Amino acid sequence: MLPALLLVLGLLLAGCGGPPAVKPAPEVPADPELALAGELERLGDALGAAALLEQIAARTSDPGRRGAYLVRAADDFLRGGDRDGARRTLAAAAPLPLGTDPRLLHRLLQADLLMEENRASEALSLLLAPPPADAARELRVRYHRATAQAFRLLGNVLESARELQALDALLPDPQQRFDNQVEIVRTLAVLSEPALTRLQPSPPGVEGGWMQLAIVLKHALRAPQAAAGELALWRERFPDHPALPGLLEGLLARHQALLTQANRIAVLLPESGRFGQVAAALRDGIVAAWLADADATRPELHFYDASDPAALWPTLTEAVTDGNELVIGPLDKESVTQLARAGELPVPVLALNQVDTDVAPPSTLFQFALSPEDEARQVAERAWLEGLRRPAVLAVDDAWGSRIVDAFVARWQALGGTVAEQTLYDAETADHSEAIRGMLHLGASAARHQELQRVLGQRLEFEPRRRQDIDFVFLVTKPRQARLLRPQLQFHRAADLPVFATSHAWQGEISAQEAPDLEGLNLPDMPWLLIEDPQDPLARQRLRELLPAAGGPYGRLYAMGMDAYQLLPHLARLQSSTFETLDGYTGHLYVDGLNQVHRQLVWVQLGAEPEVLGYSPRLDAVTATATDADAATRAVGPTAGAAPVVEVPTSGSTVP
Repeated sequence: MLPALLLVLGLLLAGCGGPPAVKPAPEVPADPELALAGELERLGDALGAAALLEQIAARTSDPGRRGAYLVRAADDFLRGGDRDGARRTLAAAAPLPLGTDPRLLHRLLQADLLMEENRASEALSLLLAPPPADAARELRVRYHRATAQAFRLLGNVLESARELQALDALLPDPQQRFDNQVEIVRTLAVLSEPALTRLQPSPPGVEGGWMQLAIVLKHALRAPQAAAGELALWRERFPDHPALPGLLEGLLARHQALLTQANRIAVLLPESGRFGQVAAALRDGIVAAWLADADATRPELHFYDASDPAALWPTLTEAVTDGNELVIGPLDKESVTQLARAGELPVPVLALNQVDTDVAPPSTLFQFALSPEDEARQVAERAWLEGLRRPAVLAVDDAWGSRIVDAFVARWQALGGTVAEQTLYDAETADHSEAIRGMLHLGASAARHQELQRVLGQRLEFEPRRRQDIDFVFLVTKPRQARLLRPQLQFHRAADLPVFATSHAWQGEISAQEAPDLEGLNLPDMPWLLIEDPQDPLARQRLRELLPAAGGPYGRLYAMGMDAYQLLPHLARLQSSTFETLDGYTGHLYVDGLNQVHRQLVWVQLGAEPEVLGYSPRLDAVTATATDADAATRAVGPTAGAAPVVEVPTSGSTVP
């Protein structure tokens, strides 16, 4: 009886201290090595903890507990950057009987590994089943974060935001909720305003409220003085919305702290030489955007001749000495390379070209270009997301074509794909039959036919067949050759293959005569050419009435000039996170870690009536990581407020 009484007494005494603590892993009885693994995790030694957990699993006889330890080890391996270790332990755990939490964690870790390999669609297939209701809250939080990221990597911004909204209900900490709600608004702000308006459900409900809040944020960034009124109207419309009090004010405060205003802006562009016409279009675009700027404190514009790269530094010094606080330009690569190697610059500079250097560029140098390489990468991403896997590349045989092909192939291989064929053609000829037949292996088909006739000793009816191991063609071309190549591809048995190109394949408009030759060609281009906003004073048709040259071959450069002016106040905000965007005329603009401005473009399928397919997805779009402190230390430029003046040097060009 005594042992039994002592046992009852022990249980009663244990109950006096309240309910026992819930342990995350089934490590009962207590194991000192498990405690050590937990301590290593707490100290940040994830790989040490993983190795120890793998050893513990190896000597554990209970299969359920062994599986739980292996999954936990895989989690630590992945945290420590050992992907092979994570894969090994996940594979070992897969056949074991896992409990609810280890099974869910196993699924999440598999999805994480797939996303790191740019296999977001496969990751999403693992995440489609929702987490069990009895799963640990921490794992359900991880589930919604992972699913949001998978949708984001697939370009599905709307579904990504929905997962973040589901996550909002699981976060008990106000600061975590605030940060997550910031991410909801930022995610939706990646969409254009027309898309946000069109996609709002009816009635709008909570989701529509988030979308409208993203629109309010976009408006506030362009016109801060109207923010308070728009926010008041939003609150009247969505009185019961779960957005935390002060959310938009907090977002605006962050953004306002990063906005750069200047009294004087210098524009360094060549007034003569081989870049003269390009510079004139850019200059006209800059001035057009300045004239459309309704801000009473818009800056003065001062123009400087940057025709000679050898005189770059004296010209920049003169501009700074004159009191200019921001600079647009220069344009030529030689000058931009000089700036990129400078170490530091006296004022922030938005160069109108992009260069690669072997040194880190100054933190206040930003590079903006209508990069053909960017377009090639977006072609690769679009085709990948459409499930295509075996491209044939047909490219013009010159240095420009090589740049685009190299960018496409590098991005395609990074996504995990293989290029089936690369073929070059001569831009000086009109008949590309030989190149196309070689790319499609039609010559091999004819050779097989001839050999079969020889063996059988009789004539056979013959219809050549193209190779079947390619599923799309990437065409690297300019307008004249595009109108020749597209029909020749169709003639040579490739009419069923999707054909992609960059924006260089057309002029931004298509005539009735050109339409049949370009029918079905898919390409990305800037929204200024494809989406007309009749209320915008800088809309293409309205601008062409004032500047007819804006509809010519340099039309895209007008839009680039307009975006260069619009970018200046937002450079520090965009620099703070690749997740920050600006709705521009040349695309949705964002900045990478080297301060290069990239454009998210609109897709169009050419034909008699070109069909706009929507914005190109961003496979590189991940959660912003820069902190407010980082943003504050990286802010560029002064505050300002001076009367608007356009100054044109007597030696320079004129302003319309």
